[in-house]
Amino acid sequence: MRHLLALALVALAGCQSAMPTGDSASGLYVYTDAQGNLVTLERPAEKTPEPPSEQAEATSNPKPAAVPRAMGEDSLEDYRPSGEIDQELAERENQRFVTYVDETGQLVSREINMGAEWAAAKAAPDNFQALTTDGFMETYRAIRADCCSHLLETAKPLEAGDERLVSFDGGSETMVGENAYRVHAYRMDDKLRGVTLNAFVKGEGYLAAEVLLLDAQGVPVMLVDQPFSRKYPETWYRYGYLQGTLERETGQQYLVVFLPYFESQPGTDGLLKVTQGELVIKGH
Repeated sequence: MRHLLALALVALAGCQSAMPTGDSASGLYVYTDAQGNLVTLERPAEKTPEPPSEQAEATSNPKPAAVPRAMGEDSLEDYRPSGEIDQELAERENQRFVTYVDETGQLVSREINMGAEWAAAKAAPDNFQALTTDGFMETYRAIRADCCSHLLETAKPLEAGDERLVSFDGGSETMVGENAYRVHAYRMDDKLRGVTLNAFVKGEGYLAAEVLLLDAQGVPVMLVDQPFSRKYPETWYRYGYLQGTLERETGQQYLVVFLPYFESQPGTDGLLKVTQGELVIKGH
């Protein structure tokens, strides 16, 4: 009786414990639930990763791995001599474009070589029209002896190589006398040998200025009614202009440039004398 009771207890303990039945690889799991029922379940098989097939490796076309370049390889391939680079930069500096309206009314833009243009302009003969045969004309005008004595203290210095841009406006100084002409006065350096005047022609008008030369006391010694002797035509890069050169004579200390009119008027040279414009004085 004791043996039967022991066997029954062992069997009961075996039913209550969860243990697999059959081969462990069969995937079946048997246990007794809380109500005493025997339950059998199928255990899911564990998936193991499969190695890649040789055929997939053979048919695939993977991108080749980038091979790093050796240090300095790019710089050696892109290297250019400094002389070649300097030449290319110099050529680019000469690349210029000019835009203008041609005779048919079309807007034209073309490339120009500034170096060649300047060289051609210097080598070309002087393209000007002579206005007088004597270089300039002298004339006489009734002017007071003290017309410009008040300008000596404010006269600007003029030396060889200087360039002065002159224009006449409401703030310009004036002569003393009945005709208060607008003036610009300059004190000539002892080494100055002469002056050149350029009056720009815009449209058909220019500043028809006259020149008065004074001695050391400010007394007029010479009046130049028409200081311009040459006319240069207009080009694509500058206005046309009238030019005249005056040589300095003994006793001349001050140069006075004045405008002998107050309103625009026609001139005897076919141009229009205007009150607004620019005049350049160069010392030499």
